[in-house]
Amino acid sequence: MIAAVTFDFWETLVHDTPENLARGRELRLGGIGALLADAGAPQPPEALADAYERSGVLMQERYWAHDRDARIEDQVRLFLDCVGEGLAARLGADGLAAAVERYASPVLSLPPLLHPGAAEAVRALAARGVRLGVVSNTGRTPGVVLRRVLARHDLLRHFAALSYSDEVGVRKPATGIFARALADLGVAPGAALHVGDNPLDDVQGARRAGMRAAHYVANGAQPATDADLVVAALDELPALLERA
Repeated sequence: MIAAVTFDFWETLVHDTPENLARGRELRLGGIGALLADAGAPQPPEALADAYERSGVLMQERYWAHDRDARIEDQVRLFLDCVGEGLAARLGADGLAAAVERYASPVLSLPPLLHPGAAEAVRALAARGVRLGVVSNTGRTPGVVLRRVLARHDLLRHFAALSYSDEVGVRKPATGIFARALADLGVAPGAALHVGDNPLDDVQGARRAGMRAAHYVANGAQPATDADLVVAALDELPALLERA
């Protein structure tokens, strides 16, 4: 019997648009630019854009390529130091906190949409007493903000475990991020199912952690051959689990 179900966040529970992503980048850089100007360290837009790209490359090289992650404060500190060496230290604790807020929050002004059937699946499983969690990698938007996205959709209250990579320090497909959720849920790996869209991060990652894995194949994606379950529509998940 499945006692717990964990969900990937991006492209499983929610999806975003290229337009939103581009606008979010503009908001992020514009907010940081205004803050630096107010702090007496104005920067041309092209310098901020270059630092944004370089910090992303460094995050990939130092963390993401090794299935590791950094706290959002450290990511913003890296970005600021790509703008100007020592800039993060010159801002001080209050200035860095303000920079983190502006860097992390654009998604709240440009909220991603729930995938069809996501809310129905979460509520139906919760009503049955299935313990629920989120296991998700993060990028420029940290878990503390993604909680607020779930709360706006009135879904946060249903999740007993939230395992976000920037908080745990490891990324899928590493087993540690799944293990954290399982510990918080209080269930053994074999009694849990993870649902996600990525064959490597979600399917192989969950199976390596001893969980069963459901591949969410939105938009006609090719099902992963090693998935325990293939889900084409999230609102069908509760019925599929009954038959599994």
